[in-house]
Amino acid sequence: MIKWVKNITVIASSALILSGCSLFSGEEDVVKMAELPEFEATYEPEIDWTASIGDGVDKYFSQLKPAVDNDAVYIAARGGEVKALSIEDGDTLWSIDLSDQEANTLNRSARLSGGIGLGGQTLYIGTENAQVFAIDAENGEVKWMTEVSGEVLAQPVYDSGFVVVHTSRGDLIALDSTTGEKVWNLNNAQPKLTLRGTSTPTISQGGIVYGRADGYISVALLENGRPLWQIAAARAYGATELARLADADMQPVVVNGIVYALAYNGNLVAIDLLKGQQLWFQKYAGYTDISVSGLDIFLTDYRGYVYALNQSDGEQRWVNKELSYRNLTGVTVANDFIVVGDAEGYLHWIDRETGQFVAQQDLDSDGLYQAPVATSTHLYLQTRSGDVIAIEKPILNVE
Repeated sequence: MIKWVKNITVIASSALILSGCSLFSGEEDVVKMAELPEFEATYEPEIDWTASIGDGVDKYFSQLKPAVDNDAVYIAARGGEVKALSIEDGDTLWSIDLSDQEANTLNRSARLSGGIGLGGQTLYIGTENAQVFAIDAENGEVKWMTEVSGEVLAQPVYDSGFVVVHTSRGDLIALDSTTGEKVWNLNNAQPKLTLRGTSTPTISQGGIVYGRADGYISVALLENGRPLWQIAAARAYGATELARLADADMQPVVVNGIVYALAYNGNLVAIDLLKGQQLWFQKYAGYTDISVSGLDIFLTDYRGYVYALNQSDGEQRWVNKELSYRNLTGVTVANDFIVVGDAEGYLHWIDRETGQFVAQQDLDSDGLYQAPVATSTHLYLQTRSGDVIAIEKPILNVE
């Protein structure tokens, strides 16, 4: 069977991009996008407010998504615009354009790609120009800019005075959050062929958990970058470089000292964070972020199948195959439901207990590319064209 691949990059030379409704038009062996499912809706999501940010990310690969605190929703466009919006009504609180920065004078654009990270009243955004910007969350002033070794496609992560960046070259870099100065650098070897994208790190109990392009889940000390352990979520095998793709691009989830991670062409694994011991694995393969909620794990695989699994052992509870090859986002939990977006701009609402559709929203024909960000009351998402949408979460059923 031919696997649908989001984006593939040959390091340092060329790029091969496979996307759309089929892999090879004109051939018999094609992967076709599923038709939009039809059903009788039992829930009606309500949009609270909408706003916009430049031209969004257009058709480029991007991991930009909103960041939210108690007062504002922070958003960014690939071209360089960054905004703070009122969390109440979406009105603009401040706006800047990083393409105006001196560091981008000779660049085609700011090419924002990784972020937005939020910590210590500061926004952290990475770029394809191998830069990391720190921006004051209160007024939009640039605090510092640091150049790093490679594109920053993943969200920078803040913790305890450090900003941790995972670059396209596989380097894990810690920056001083106040000055932007490099504190340490951990180099990781890269395969010749990788999916375009990089795992956003997760920081927990003094360790940085991250996925690598060679299929390993690794942990390093936040204080000094010393590697602690690594476990393979995927093993490279096959006759060609394409067949041996094994990236672990999703952001690992840590719950109660257990790491949950997924790899392309590999497995879903559960690992004891402190011991570095694999507890179980199941044969699921994908590259989008998973969600862990209650006793459940929710994920979408490379085919666009949506799953609910038991957190204790990874055993499957249900699978929904009706969105196959619609280029799904990761899963976001919305109380009694879960939501996933697709490349045609639909947000699909699914009952978390049964796997059945309950609602469907047509939000932007240019498409959705990142899972919505959830707070206790809302979902916030950004479309490819730069629309920003605040959707009310359903009231939790406590019966």
